Amino acid sequence: MAGRSFVAENRELAYTVWRECGQNMEMTLRKLRGEHGMKLSKPTLYAWREKYDWKGRAARAEAEERKAEAVRELSFEEKMIADLVRQKEKYEQYFESLGASPPDNQATYAYTGIVKAIIDIKKKLKVSDALKKAEKDKKMSKDELLKLIREEVYGL
Repeated sequence: MAGRSFVAENRELAYTVWRECGQNMEMTLRKLRGEHGMKLSKPTLYAWREKYDWKGRAARAEAEERKAEAVRELSFEEKMIADLVRQKEKYEQYFESLGASPPDNQATYAYTGIVKAIIDIKKKLKVSDALKKAEKDKKMSKDELLKLIREEVYGL
């Protein structure tokens, strides 16, 4: 790697192997010595772990990986809702910043459009979920499906 020292490269390799080994220091040391041919002492590995906060770094990396996985698992509609909610919150902050002065009509129309879109997409997702339940329960009649949709989607 250009611009990095040999020690920094070895330290980064040691961190990567440490995570691959489930943060087990003994297993990490064996793998580094065996597969990678590193002549690394146990105290050095422990010192690197403490000095460079490998535990904190690994926790942050795992949290980011979980977050990225959760985003990948979201459907298109769920991602759209998340984006719309963020935009809705920006409009709410804008409205709060105005104080007593009235908001402009364009912002009001945009805000109500966003809220309506969120509601419509959520209803669509609830209908989709109800249909998936009906698909799993092959014995469900049309009347039971309609009752399920009335209850879960419209709250009737």
